[in-house]
Amino acid sequence: MAVLLLVVLASFLLVGVSTGRVARSREAFFVAGRRGSPFAIAGSLLATVVGGSATIGVAGLAYQRGLTAAWWTLVGAVGLAILGLVLAPKVRAFNVYTLPGLAGRMYGPRVGMAVALLTVVAWMGVVSGQIVAASRVLTLAGTGSAALWILLFTGVLVVYAVAGGQKAVIRTDVLQAVVILVGLSAALAYVVQAVGGPAAWTAEAPSGSLDFPVSAAFGWPDIGTMLVLVGSVYLVGPDIYTRLLSARDTRTARIAALSASVLVIPVAFVVSGLGISVRVLAPGIAPEQALPWLIGNALPPSVALLLLVALVAALMSSADSTLLGQAMILADDVLSKVFNLDEKRVVVVAKACVVALALLSLLLALSLQGVIASLLFAYSVFTAGVVGPLLLGLLGGNRRPDGASALVGICVGGLCGLIGSVPWLVVPLKAHMSLIGLGLSIVVPLVLSSLAKRRPTRIRA
Repeated sequence: MAVLLLVVLASFLLVGVSTGRVARSREAFFVAGRRGSPFAIAGSLLATVVGGSATIGVAGLAYQRGLTAAWWTLVGAVGLAILGLVLAPKVRAFNVYTLPGLAGRMYGPRVGMAVALLTVVAWMGVVSGQIVAASRVLTLAGTGSAALWILLFTGVLVVYAVAGGQKAVIRTDVLQAVVILVGLSAALAYVVQAVGGPAAWTAEAPSGSLDFPVSAAFGWPDIGTMLVLVGSVYLVGPDIYTRLLSARDTRTARIAALSASVLVIPVAFVVSGLGISVRVLAPGIAPEQALPWLIGNALPPSVALLLLVALVAALMSSADSTLLGQAMILADDVLSKVFNLDEKRVVVVAKACVVALALLSLLLALSLQGVIASLLFAYSVFTAGVVGPLLLGLLGGNRRPDGASALVGICVGGLCGLIGSVPWLVVPLKAHMSLIGLGLSIVVPLVLSSLAKRRPTRIRA
């Protein structure tokens, strides 16, 4: 199995490097020349959103509480649908390279810089979450240490991201999306048939685990919270927006977002079904070990290999998109502004940032407890600080808040999200700090902007 896994990693590397040799200009490296087809962008979106949390994390949640775990991924389908129907044309109209670039166009350079810094910090948790999950999956190959496999995993995605930029990432994502769908579906089909078919599988499922859309352990308020904290990241997400900006036109971006929203739905239920299956077969294991346990103990070698490769593809496709997005933002929206870099140097700096941020993500992964914990850290900080003001800007038109008011909202919201995410801080309403931050990031800019407009203008003699 180890040899076959090495072949798979080499294949991903070959696809990435061979399709991205011309990515030397800023537009080619950052947004693949804005030539992405509906198929390519939809496949890349699907592979990007189906990462460690949507596989290892959701299977673990399903192991604990049943089918309602699917909501972690389903809220993404809702977000992608709204993105395609409403926001995609507005995002494309700005003709920028990154999410902070869009914020800078709407609110000015100070807001663009604030969004850039907050995004780079928050998205460290996303990349780290994929590495945490990879550490649990790659060791199933049977040989080699976990550290060696993680270094190999990170090294492969860093090499093709540096070599080919966005074009390489999108092409590898499409291949990885196909692998994900095949591997997950094959694993669930085998497990269901192994227990005697759908009727027998349903009968064996733990009591209440098939309750949906709500259950005793997960009610409507929980769905609402998840829609806000997780679903909103699909409305305003740096990796998602990069895909839209890489599409060849607005129509392509809309079709891709809507297509990805539909494809995400079966993935959510398939992964949840796998988690429930492991609960039947192996009660008492750690929840986020559900899929690794299935690979190592319950599947025949061929199906186990398909699922293992699917998980590696899911983790790599999310890690490469978020890592490259971070590097682009740090290089183009922060360092290029500080040091006044020209186009050629920005691309070189972005490549260096890919390597540096990958190393930092490895270090952060060592201190985080789990995949969902890593992602919740990122989503809480980002959602609380960035989502509200950017939605106000995209939907407000000429009535959007002024830049200074938006900046205050971002700082207040981001601080609340950070306070709620730091484990050792004890503050009142800590569990709700991210929601409070999101509310403040919307209310504060609106109030401050309204007061500024009412302020009388001095008339000079």
